[in-house]
Amino acid sequence: MGVGRAEPPVYRPFALLAFGTAAAAGVPLGIWLLTRLHWGGGPVPPAWLLLHAHLQIFGLFGVLILGVAHHLVPRFVGRPVTADRAPALFGLVALGLALRVGGTAAGRPSALVVATLLEAAAFLLFTAWLRRALAPAPLALTRWHLALATAWLVAALLLEAALRWKAMAGGATEPDPRGIQVVYLMALLGGVGGWMLGVALRAAPMFVAGWRVPPALAWAAPWTLALSVVIGGAGEATGAVALAKLGEAVAVGTIATVAVTGGALGRRRAPRSLLARGGPELWLFRLAMTSAAVAAVGLFAAAVLAWRGVPLSLLADALRHLVTVGFLTSMAVGMAFRLIPVFEGVPVPWPRLPALAFPALLGGVLLRSGEVLADWLWTGLLPWLPLSGLLVWLAVASVFATVLGATPSRRGAAAPPRSPG
Repeated sequence: MGVGRAEPPVYRPFALLAFGTAAAAGVPLGIWLLTRLHWGGGPVPPAWLLLHAHLQIFGLFGVLILGVAHHLVPRFVGRPVTADRAPALFGLVALGLALRVGGTAAGRPSALVVATLLEAAAFLLFTAWLRRALAPAPLALTRWHLALATAWLVAALLLEAALRWKAMAGGATEPDPRGIQVVYLMALLGGVGGWMLGVALRAAPMFVAGWRVPPALAWAAPWTLALSVVIGGAGEATGAVALAKLGEAVAVGTIATVAVTGGALGRRRAPRSLLARGGPELWLFRLAMTSAAVAAVGLFAAAVLAWRGVPLSLLADALRHLVTVGFLTSMAVGMAFRLIPVFEGVPVPWPRLPALAFPALLGGVLLRSGEVLADWLWTGLLPWLPLSGLLVWLAVASVFATVLGATPSRRGAAAPPRSPG
């Protein structure tokens, strides 16, 4: 998997769409919502809050899964990378996201139903391709892991479409908020988390030397993750906060346990692997793993507090963003910087961008996590929270710029290829 190997860059339009969506809409929406909330701009509009969450979960993480899978899955089976159904997948998900943004801006609930169904169709088509591509018997466990994770994404989108249709039929402008929280939990923990878990169990030896996950844990992990989503979803649907946080804690704890047990936080890395060189990407990876471990502990503590009747207040928001930004976004950014040279066959065009992304994400995670201090120590921190969004924006924009700069039309005369190892 070294730089210089020629293969079709199937991931490229998906990566540009994913990081472009986050940089142009998802993260700026979050900054705007934080500014309204803490700078006296009035109540946060529910429709735009839902759009922000959807663009980050499905627009960033979901779209990246669709693109990167076209490079990872062929490596699992020892076949060349091909576009296969990638154009159809890209068209469906791009049209769905565009219609979602336009429908939200225009206040058209029917457009949002159609947008959701288009995205669901993309992931259904992806599921069919995935099962066929991972058909060899030795990949049965990996096929099960990844198919189940994709099924959570499809189920989440179909549930959202049903909730939006029900709301529209009843004359409401927005779907049931508890139901939408179930949608996001299914997609984020079951779908995105499940995909990361499934890929890690199969591909982590390429990254971490001596990676060894006990077979019993590898077999039980997707079932535990599924159970946690059911528990968390039941808590969200019924308003049982303690149950919801317990489900989230078990999900994040499962992923963190697999990573720590396998040796992801160790110092040794597989020779000539994607993490062997160290540098900012390795620090981003460690930030992601540390965030997952801290979030798991924090979510268990939040479940206990909620069970004892203690209001979670800003703790819930801080933990939610520790998972989405500290864990998932750090992982996505770090692996993007390390995989772009592999997929494109050229070095990172601007090596300073990965070095910028790490402190930006670290600062964003620390500042957003620090909002819990406003409950007990200093409420003056709250007006500074939009700065955390700006720092996260710098990180995702740097990846977008890197993908754009690595394309043949942009890079011009590329530097001599060199290995990432």
